[in-house]
Amino acid sequence: MDKQKRLAKEESKSRYSRQTILSEIGKEGQQKLEKAAIAVIGIGALGTVAAELLARAGVGYLILIDRDIIEKTNLQRQMLFTEQDVGRSKAVVAAEKIKEINSTCNLSIHAIHLSPKNIECLKTADLVLDCTDNQQTRFLINDYCKKNKKPWIYAAAIKTQGYVMPMFPDQACLRCFTKEAELETCATAGVLGTITTTIAAIQATLALKIITNTPLEQKLFHVDIWNNQFKTLSITQSKNCPACHEKYEYLTQPEETPMTIKFCSTNRFQIKGKEKNFEKLIERWQKVDLVEADSETLRFRNIVLFKDGRALIKAATAEEALSVYSEWIGN
Repeated sequence: MDKQKRLAKEESKSRYSRQTILSEIGKEGQQKLEKAAIAVIGIGALGTVAAELLARAGVGYLILIDRDIIEKTNLQRQMLFTEQDVGRSKAVVAAEKIKEINSTCNLSIHAIHLSPKNIECLKTADLVLDCTDNQQTRFLINDYCKKNKKPWIYAAAIKTQGYVMPMFPDQACLRCFTKEAELETCATAGVLGTITTTIAAIQATLALKIITNTPLEQKLFHVDIWNNQFKTLSITQSKNCPACHEKYEYLTQPEETPMTIKFCSTNRFQIKGKEKNFEKLIERWQKVDLVEADSETLRFRNIVLFKDGRALIKAATAEEALSVYSEWIGN
């Protein structure tokens, strides 16, 4: 056992030598990274880059959370994925790729739609990275981290611009300066791959600073990569912020009833249903057509079914998606 520990220590020393030689990290900082647990919520354009950078930096434990599957349109900017991965769960594939990059990184996979019901999957995280694409989930993260006194890092990118901001329990939070609104999406407004990569790199760097206890001032960073603009903005705590006054509205929202949600990608609907028996469905579907399975999903024709009971269905309309769900999965 002592020999194994010694070999592991030597391997770590060699692997991270270009990083530990930096005065900003050093041996002590590297040890902190190896003991850290970081949750990455949203394994897309931001999350794939941030998660890979953290794994390569030697973060010991990553919690990967994503509700979606990989599409061809993702390949322009979501760095961990290839054409062979299209149709599979982002969280599952990202974990496979990261394990190939750094086999010593411990991984926890949650192919879920984050909600008040399942958000306790963040309990073991020392730090949370918001790499999502919608405000409701961001406000949920904000409330959870505020209530549980966890630091987290907000990040967003659209077109050629992006924002990053570290959030600390006793300072300004997302609800101090942002309200829920209908925003543009990558599908309707477009996004440049270099801005998502840049924002994710800044976010990962802030994560390294927080984990290594490097002094960090809370600022909102704004980058316009096309016009070569970089700004920092000071954000003050709002006197009217509900979260800062311990009113965690997004943690107490009622559970959503089964419904269809149209994703920003074309002709794909999410239907929220109850958890299903995978074994029975595999047995039934295999009599008709090919069924592909991994630890979190079943894939059959135009259906991707997740463990938490959600289904992503390609269809022209919500009614057609519900019909497919009823026929092959059941109400």
